[in-house]
Amino acid sequence: MSRSLQKELAEIIEHQQITVTFQPIVHLQQRNIYGYEGLIRGPVGTLFHSPTRLFEIAQHSGMLSDIYNLTRQLVFEQFSNMLLPGFLFLNTHPATILNRESEKKTTLDAAREAGLDPSRIIIELTATYPIDDVMLIRQTMEHYRRSGFAIALDDLGDGYSQALLWSETRPDIVKIDRDVIAGIDEDRQKQRFISTVLKHTHDLGIRVIIEGVEGLEEYKTIRKIGAEMAQGYYFCRPARVPPKSIAPKIFRRDRRTAGSFEKMTIEELAKPAFPVQATVNVYSVGDIFTGAPELESVVILQNNDVLGMVLRSDFMNIYASMYGKDLYGKQPIAKFINRNTLQVEKHLPLEEVSYRLTTALNTYTDEFIILDNGKLLGKGKLIDLLHEITKLRIIQARYANPLTLLPGNVPIQEHLQYISNKNEPYVVCYFDLDNFKPFNDFFGFARGDKVIRFVSDLLVSNSDEKIDFVGHVGGDDFILIFRSVDWRSKVENILTLFDKSISSYYEGHQGDTLDACDRNGKRQQYAIMSLSVGAVVVPQSLDYYSIDLPGEASLAKHEAKKKAGSSMHIRYLKAPTGIEKEL
Repeated sequence: MSRSLQKELAEIIEHQQITVTFQPIVHLQQRNIYGYEGLIRGPVGTLFHSPTRLFEIAQHSGMLSDIYNLTRQLVFEQFSNMLLPGFLFLNTHPATILNRESEKKTTLDAAREAGLDPSRIIIELTATYPIDDVMLIRQTMEHYRRSGFAIALDDLGDGYSQALLWSETRPDIVKIDRDVIAGIDEDRQKQRFISTVLKHTHDLGIRVIIEGVEGLEEYKTIRKIGAEMAQGYYFCRPARVPPKSIAPKIFRRDRRTAGSFEKMTIEELAKPAFPVQATVNVYSVGDIFTGAPELESVVILQNNDVLGMVLRSDFMNIYASMYGKDLYGKQPIAKFINRNTLQVEKHLPLEEVSYRLTTALNTYTDEFIILDNGKLLGKGKLIDLLHEITKLRIIQARYANPLTLLPGNVPIQEHLQYISNKNEPYVVCYFDLDNFKPFNDFFGFARGDKVIRFVSDLLVSNSDEKIDFVGHVGGDDFILIFRSVDWRSKVENILTLFDKSISSYYEGHQGDTLDACDRNGKRQQYAIMSLSVGAVVVPQSLDYYSIDLPGEASLAKHEAKKKAGSSMHIRYLKAPTGIEKEL
């Protein structure tokens, strides 16, 4: 290790040139922040900016304990000063754990000095570093536990050695890293792996945090699998001053409406585009713009592939300048392409395109390119998109349930008529909470509302937004209209996840029963809440107007409520022909 690097590192430590950021860890069922991971960076533009490189250089320079003591101090102080809620996850280098005598002060002393209770701190051990003595690691972890800290093992899923370390040390929390999660929405093997991990950790009393959740589809997939907690860019990037709560829209972003509430796609806003091949010269494009004053842009193609746009405003500033034509006229137009133009497929919903436009950085947003399987279909305009979204939101708000933002009775009836007209089989599932009223009376409306939102999230995350429909009848009653062929397994997963999570809403109450008044004012004992589902299987060719679907679903629900605990009762309606396609 060069002396110059050692000197630079010593100066970083002396002048405390470390930046601390915090990334929220989100509890998915309770829809709040469980805690924060404290992250550090060295000075920008140096080898020390990466925390991995920072600790590597510190270890080889004999200053590992110094840099660890400094980063721990800064993380503790800033977490405490900002009064952040929940737990603090402190990344700890294994070499530091194995050499506690090198600490200038114990982690317990450092926490107390910062005004932090050790019960709020979770020591996070990254398993990607080579560790030879598992027994010593386990003893050290027990040392931290005796001081009141919990233990998390990071980067599970990176290999057999990490799984072995997890098995040997039995941490309180296991974190599954980004490499395992990436693309999980399209990878059945990864989904099965995560499901297996969740099952085994639940049996062992170990909690799981899924890291690296970056997109909506990944979020929806881990919700369906039954993940309890998650962390990643989808919720929030690391920040010096992180949020103290997560916006509700993060949990509801996958909700859509149907019928007149069916998703309107961006294809409906497509207008003709003016395509030009990339080999065309600047003179020719100048003639096009001059001859069509209303034309704001041309789309540049290379054969059939869309490269981007040439914008009138940018082009004419150069072309109409004193020497613009002479300098650039014979050059190919490809040199003037604005490649920072949004390209979207025609099937995308309006809100998805709006989200991409409004969150994109350094992107031209007045217009965007619409594709049909990668080929140019046309252009769209931001002003048209915003106009349509405004109209849709007014319609949705008129009929949506204010608590869950799910469609209410009017759109439910419209969707039933719409799907019946498609002449396809479908299933209507009526969900009702058992023993909700005594819970609501006992704990109050605020906690009751949390349970209602929890159920709505379960239904949304376990349905296919492209073909299924979730509605909120009112109170604790929901409707889920399935066209998914695996609807039965989806409902069973909803019931399993409900039973697994509902006890957390009884926090602070001893026992599994509540002492409350019934509708007649008499005191009685009520068991923990359960979920009853009445399912009505409707074959194709059965006319919507020939049956009383709400009545049939209600009858099925009442049969389900006769059973103890969460359950489903299925009614099969008979089609006129007697032989129909089954779901």
